[in-house]
Amino acid sequence: MSTTDPLTLRLPSWLCESFDLSLAIANEHRSLGRTTGVCRFDQFDMRSHERAFVKTVLARRSNLWLFRTNQRRSCGDFIAIDMSSSRRAARCAYVMELKMGDRLVIGGARLQCAQHRAAIDELAAREIVDGASPVELLYGDGDAVLAHLAGRVT
Repeated sequence: MSTTDPLTLRLPSWLCESFDLSLAIANEHRSLGRTTGVCRFDQFDMRSHERAFVKTVLARRSNLWLFRTNQRRSCGDFIAIDMSSSRRAARCAYVMELKMGDRLVIGGARLQCAQHRAAIDELAAREIVDGASPVELLYGDGDAVLAHLAGRVT
């Protein structure tokens, strides 16, 4: 694995209608002209409960930009950015590690998110967030994470 392997993949809103991860990866490369390495399908693939979570977030929360994180790099499962603010420093990043059936835990250091800061830095380099943007770590069942986001995000 190269050190230039990308850590994030933007999940476009049309995935809630037609889930085609290969097309999302191809579109990301075309639209960004990525300076990092190629997004490999195996690094960003999802299990069925993760796909269902993505479809729900994209359908219900139009102000959130959702990113899949590289599953080989301990950055969590997803990062959601609240794009409500035009100021990058005011955009909150939610780093999420989904654990089926687990209650929601906010914050704390866990191995699955040990490299989340590098993924946030990658998003800052893409001018989506700022290095000073607030970051919240969320661990738990997808429904619990969604309920938390619904209460926090406008």
